[in-house]
Amino acid sequence: MDIGTAIKTIRKEKGISQKKLAEMVGISVNSLCQIEINASFPQKSTISKICDSLNIPVSYLLFFSISEEDIPDEKKAVFKSLNTAIKTILID
Repeated sequence: MDIGTAIKTIRKEKGISQKKLAEMVGISVNSLCQIEINASFPQKSTISKICDSLNIPVSYLLFFSISEEDIPDEKKAVFKSLNTAIKTILID
């Protein structure tokens, strides 16, 4: 699960800078950077604030954070075929 990568991807898709998101969430830019590079895992309350600031449900962030390694082998083909399409729909 790459929640930091998902946050970074969604943030960039929405055209929000790291500095601006950090301000909106009430954390330092350094803290957000550490989260985005997956060096630290955010607390539940921070995840909620990030999602509120990005105007997305927590479930969207969790979906975006699923990596292929998280999927059982027998379901990887379905995951690959649906992943990009679903992410495109969710980000719009």
